[in-house]
Amino acid sequence: METIRVRNIDVGKIVIYGALLIASLIFIYPLIYTLITSLKMNNEIFTNYFGLPSVFQWENYKNAWVKGKIGKYFFNSLFLCGTYVVIGLLFSTMAAFVLGRFKARYLAFIFFFFVAGMMIPIHAVLIPLAQIYVSLKVNSYLFLISIYIAGGIPYMIFVITGFMKSLPAELEEAAIMDGAGLGTIYYKVILPLAKPAISTMAILGFLSSWNDLILAMLFIKKEALRTLSLGLMNFSGFFTTDYAGLCAAIIIVNIPTILIYILLQEYVEKGLTAGAVKG
Repeated sequence: METIRVRNIDVGKIVIYGALLIASLIFIYPLIYTLITSLKMNNEIFTNYFGLPSVFQWENYKNAWVKGKIGKYFFNSLFLCGTYVVIGLLFSTMAAFVLGRFKARYLAFIFFFFVAGMMIPIHAVLIPLAQIYVSLKVNSYLFLISIYIAGGIPYMIFVITGFMKSLPAELEEAAIMDGAGLGTIYYKVILPLAKPAISTMAILGFLSSWNDLILAMLFIKKEALRTLSLGLMNFSGFFTTDYAGLCAAIIIVNIPTILIYILLQEYVEKGLTAGAVKG
C-alpha cells in the first residue's frame, strides 16, 4: 500500500515522527519536572507545581552533595560498579573465548548451563542469599559484588559468546601461523575485535548495578558503605521530606546514566546486533 503524499509531503513519516515526538516528551517530562523542582524551595514546590522557580536555588545541589553525603555515596557506587564490571568482564570474556572459538560437545552443555542463570530472577533467591549473608557476617562490598557477578555473568557470556562465534576462523589460523599462543590470540586478536560486545556489556552491567536498590538495601549495613540508591533515602524522614534536596540528588544520580547512554549508545547498538545471525 503506497503512502499518501500531499504536495510532496510524506504523511506517513509526519505521523510516525509526531508519535515519536509525543512519546519522547512523555518519557522525558518526569526528568524535566525533577530538574525544575530541584531548583525550588520546599514551600514553593506545593504552591507552584509546574511553574519555574521564582529564584533558582542552586544551593540545593551543594546541600545534597555535602550535607546529604551524595558525594561520598557517589564514589562508593562508582567503586562498587567499576569493580563488578571489571571482574565480571574478565571472567565472561575468558569463558566466551572458550565457548565461542573452540569446538567440543561438552562446551554446548556448559554454554546452556551459563545461559540457564538468566532464567533465575533475583527475587527468587533473596531469602537464601540473606541467610548466607547473615551466616558469613560480612561487612564489606565482597558479598554484594559476588552477587552482581553471579547474576551478570550469564548475560555477559551469552552476548559475548554470540559475537565471538561470528568472527572468522581465519583470524586464529593466521595468528597460529605467526607463532601466537592461546593467550596472545585471546588478548591481542579476539578481545580487540569483540570490543562492541564487551563495551555493551560493560555499559549495561554498570547501569544495572548503579541503579540497584534491593540488593544494596539487604547487604549494605554500614553507613560508610552506602550507595547512591540508599543515600536518596536520607532525604526522607519520619515526619518531613526534603523534596528539593531529594530532586537535586536524583538529578546527580542520573547524570552518569544520561552521559553514558548519550556518549556510548553506538556501542550498545552494535554490541546487541552484531553476531546475532550466527551462533
